[in-house]
Amino acid sequence: MEKRKKVKKINVIISAFFVEAGISILAGMSAFNRNNAKLVEIIQGKEISRKNLTSLVKSAREVRLDIQADAECLQKLSVVLSKYSGYTLDMLGNDNLLEHDSFTDMLWAVFHVNDELKTRGDCKELGEADIAHIENDIKRAYSALILEWIKYMGYLQEEYPFLHAAALRKNPFSEGN
Repeated sequence: MEKRKKVKKINVIISAFFVEAGISILAGMSAFNRNNAKLVEIIQGKEISRKNLTSLVKSAREVRLDIQADAECLQKLSVVLSKYSGYTLDMLGNDNLLEHDSFTDMLWAVFHVNDELKTRGDCKELGEADIAHIENDIKRAYSALILEWIKYMGYLQEEYPFLHAAALRKNPFSEGN
């Protein structure tokens, strides 16, 4: 009973992340993926539930992310990440998340991309090596975000179908988004 309460508390925090920041961050990072159509194909038409969660996560992991950055897109992402950096940092300080390694690792990966962009300054001044490094960081964060979002949607479908229906309207992998 106590473990179930803790899991529920963690999932509420994860839900808050995606409602407040995660969807915007996912959308910002998807702009760098030249192979996003494949993710849309896998995720858009599928019902995300606990029944198909394992196969959906596996399929998403198998998609090769083709991350290509340019100064303009990096600047836009920097704005998005800066907007949510305080929120992300607060979440990293939440003791309840210490037991949810994959979500915490995802938050760290997102925070790292933000830190890299802040540290390097003007995106127009970045060299090829800097861009390649940031592309790798985006790939790591984006991949983790995708997997956590799929798990989050499976949880919502199972526990809160009315919230799941609302979240589907904001699906970052629908063709309209």
